[in-house]
Amino acid sequence: MRLAISGIVNKYLITHASKIMKIAIAGFGALGARVGVMLQQAGHEVTGIDGWAAHIAAISTDGLTVHQDDGATKKYYIPVMTAKEIDGKFDLIILLTKTPQLDMMLTDIKHIITKNTKLLVLSNGLGNIEVMEKHVNRNQILAGVTLWTSELINPGEIRVTGTGSIKLQAIGEANAKPIVSALNKAGLNVTLSQNVIEAIWHKAGINSVLNPLTVLLDANIAEFGMAGNGMDLSLNILDEIKKIGELEGINVDVNAIMKDLALLIRPENAGNHYPSMYQDIKAGKHTEIDFLNGYFAKLGSEHDVAMPFNALVTRLIHAKEDIERTKLAKKQETFEI
Repeated sequence: MRLAISGIVNKYLITHASKIMKIAIAGFGALGARVGVMLQQAGHEVTGIDGWAAHIAAISTDGLTVHQDDGATKKYYIPVMTAKEIDGKFDLIILLTKTPQLDMMLTDIKHIITKNTKLLVLSNGLGNIEVMEKHVNRNQILAGVTLWTSELINPGEIRVTGTGSIKLQAIGEANAKPIVSALNKAGLNVTLSQNVIEAIWHKAGINSVLNPLTVLLDANIAEFGMAGNGMDLSLNILDEIKKIGELEGINVDVNAIMKDLALLIRPENAGNHYPSMYQDIKAGKHTEIDFLNGYFAKLGSEHDVAMPFNALVTRLIHAKEDIERTKLAKKQETFEI
């Protein structure tokens, strides 16, 4: 009987151990760090990849500081290193690097990508899948969208707000179910999508509203929601995206996006959050505007369709980038413009 019980226990342990994954998160900024903590807490082996030396040093020296919604502050210890320093084999690499840097990131981490490695891109913006196909087999690619949020306060320090979800789909013939199971074990609220491209456009629509408009209005998401003409501005942007989507064969459900915006502006969801573009602007970084409103404006030009709101927002954000970088340069003589 003791042997039989031992055998059952061993079988149980083997079965459940197989669910633990070795996961790298490429782009260990605000959101990457939040996802990394959740995955580590679920028992997965997590390693962060980032290029910000001060961020890596802070986490390596004193751990990752996470300020939570309930006011609590906790420390988490996750190994974080540069793309050149990381080594080993990984079951899954989650790509959360900024879209403009995706190609370079994939080049820098090619030594840890095997034919069995799955790559899940959750970066904002459009065009990510095409970049990934230059580096790996289509059957290794999973693409998704996420409504999880996080804010980077200082190197090695983030603030998390609200809850979120992820929709993903295998682009080729990969079995996405083990990935979904692993991520849901971490409470990431993942569902499989039958048409992730529409989901990506849906998320890009949300980001094309919240990211630039919170920057231009100097507001968090809830404060933007209080603006008297905030929703009118949203519709101006989204109606143009719907128009160009029809020409590209993509169904853009403006009503559904507006419903999501109405949920996101609530403080208990993401209302207290400052979107990543706002954070980048304040840090003097270039933003992803050319892969959001700028991407849609470019498509409009290709189709000879006027996209005045998206084009104007793109130009205003680029102007804001220049202004903020100039201000920082005056404060920091060594800051590169």
